[in-house]
Amino acid sequence: MGWMSTPHQSRARLRADVGRSESKRTRRRVAWIVVGVLVLFFVAVVALAAVAASKALTVRDSLTPAVPIASGMPAKVVAGETEGAAADAAALKQLSVRAVAQTKGMDWRIAEWIPVVGQNLTAVRAAAESIDEVADFAVESLPNLDLAAFRPVNGAIDLAAVHGLEEVVSEGASTFAGVSERIEAADRTFLLPQVTDALSTLDEAVSGVDDTLGTLSPILKVLPAALGEGTPRTYLLMFQGNSELRASGGNPAALALVTATDGRIELTTQATSVQFANARPESITPLDAETESLYSDIIGRWIPNMTATPNFPSTVEIMRAWWADEGLPPFDDVISTDPVALSYILNATGAIPLATGETLTSENAVSLLLNEVYFKYGEIDGKVVDASAQDLFFASAAAQIFAKLTTGVDNPLALFDAFRQASDESRMKIWSSNPDIEAMMSGTRLAGTLPTTNDDRTIAGVYFNDTTGAKTDYYADASVMASSDQCTASGSPTFNQTITFVNNITPDQADALPYFITGPHFEPGYLATDVVVYAPVGASIASWNVAGAESFTLVAEGTHLGRSVVRINVVTPPQTAATITVSMTGAEGTTGADYGPYDVWTTPMVRATPVTLETPGCG
Repeated sequence: MGWMSTPHQSRARLRADVGRSESKRTRRRVAWIVVGVLVLFFVAVVALAAVAASKALTVRDSLTPAVPIASGMPAKVVAGETEGAAADAAALKQLSVRAVAQTKGMDWRIAEWIPVVGQNLTAVRAAAESIDEVADFAVESLPNLDLAAFRPVNGAIDLAAVHGLEEVVSEGASTFAGVSERIEAADRTFLLPQVTDALSTLDEAVSGVDDTLGTLSPILKVLPAALGEGTPRTYLLMFQGNSELRASGGNPAALALVTATDGRIELTTQATSVQFANARPESITPLDAETESLYSDIIGRWIPNMTATPNFPSTVEIMRAWWADEGLPPFDDVISTDPVALSYILNATGAIPLATGETLTSENAVSLLLNEVYFKYGEIDGKVVDASAQDLFFASAAAQIFAKLTTGVDNPLALFDAFRQASDESRMKIWSSNPDIEAMMSGTRLAGTLPTTNDDRTIAGVYFNDTTGAKTDYYADASVMASSDQCTASGSPTFNQTITFVNNITPDQADALPYFITGPHFEPGYLATDVVVYAPVGASIASWNVAGAESFTLVAEGTHLGRSVVRINVVTPPQTAATITVSMTGAEGTTGADYGPYDVWTTPMVRATPVTLETPGCG
């Protein structure tokens, strides 16, 4: 009997069994509810994704033709097809409105929270809104965007038109900068290839316009003052001949003074280097101790040597003294260029007939101005008969080129592209007494100064100065192989350069050279060249070596422009090359993180000087 349960125990067990059954049923019910909710959520997500995907296809159908329309508008503006560009803007706005409308619904915004799918939808919406913003600017501004403001009429530029253009371009620069920032900010981690490609295409199109407007905007702000609005402004134009190399470019043999008065531009004075009192017993103006120690006082005793320094403001200071010594009218600003830059400009202006009978084109400008002229003028049968004939040719060429530029250029943006290419290659430099203009150029190659820090970029310099006393550098080429361990070194980084200077002239060519090209100091075809190497700011030159030259000489070493520098003279016979290797070490206590991206600036020669960079680990 002890093992049998009582009635009370049986009822308790029964209640417990019932409770367990209810608990199981409750758990099963909750589980099914959860499953149901998840299924419904999944179905809703799929439905939202499907709706959004359908809308995305509609957006795609609108944006696909929109991008080429937007990309083609600048070309129509440049060509003066204002009505066509305005019609394209209206069509672009219709497409963008249709695209943006699809992305405004709550279903789209909720779908943007769906992993992976959402990132693609967000990117598509950013693209649609970007094109819509571009369309708004285009519809409002294109009817007022007339690049004819850049075209001189009878030697004058309409300053009121420049002011109007500046307002439009400044607004456009702000618009496109914002659009470009929005596109670049898009998270591309999980984007479909089609979306990525579309964004990249749009980014490329917007960036191109953004760069152009970003360049034009600050120029247009200062252009009226630069064109003599209210107060006349004078410019000294300096033409450097790369056939006789100088660090800044070449021998500044041709000079001209231009005056701008309320938009009217006139060529008022022309001069050549030979008319100045060269071979002075002392420098025309006092030189700072570092400049004189490195280059000697010859930089101020002969006007062709004032460009031997890569620091353009120093050249301007020396030039001002020469100009005043000759009793010529004072100048406010200086613009320097060379025949290679002129060939770029001729792509925009077209061919220019010269009074001497030749026609100057983008194809023949370099050879004609730097080489052929010395065969054609001033010498007969190896004898100098008229040393002024070349000066007359250069003066005539300068006058005709100036006349072409001041009577109008059909494609002003092509002209700006020429200026930009020339600036990027250090073939064009500007010094201005206007602080706004000088500030705009600060830190660019246009200023003709080496950077004073390594914060944004680490720049070394390789420059060439002819010491042959001839025009034989037309036949020279150079290249630079530069390397640095700044991204891998644990301590102070190293910077290395291998500079190759090549004398390409053949013995037969050398035998046929006129006296004006060979000069009196060396056997025809030989080149004597100072190779001047500037270390990055704070770095020191640890060692250097020369191979391949017939002879070489250490001329000077020390500090200049806040940098360690070495000047080595090399002599190269025809068909030979000198190789100069230089090793530099970063300042003690520094690491690679203290140095911006490494690059090398060089003398602009007749042909491009390729610079090859090797910086392992820098990406």
